[in-house]
Amino acid sequence: MKKLQFETISKWQNETFGQATALSKTAHLKQEVKELRKDLKNDSPAKKLEFADCFILLFGAAASDGMSYEDICNAIDEKMEINKSRKWGNPDKNGVINHLK
Repeated sequence: MKKLQFETISKWQNETFGQATALSKTAHLKQEVKELRKDLKNDSPAKKLEFADCFILLFGAAASDGMSYEDICNAIDEKMEINKSRKWGNPDKNGVINHLK
């Protein structure tokens, strides 16, 4: 995501949904993830827009929690370094692979 996209999303969400919080946006995100999963299962061409909905809500939630674009980018970089250093297990019945503790 570009900085301008992040700022545009944050501004629009604040103006349109001023009462929304990071927590309410993550509750909405859960709904959008369900829609995304349905579109992925059906290989719907609309899945790209469901991905977009999820990113919009997630980045908006981060902004509502006080994070800037730079904060998000730094957190992603930090977490990727952690993930790259971890050992990973085998997929579970749903195909989910978790790190070993």
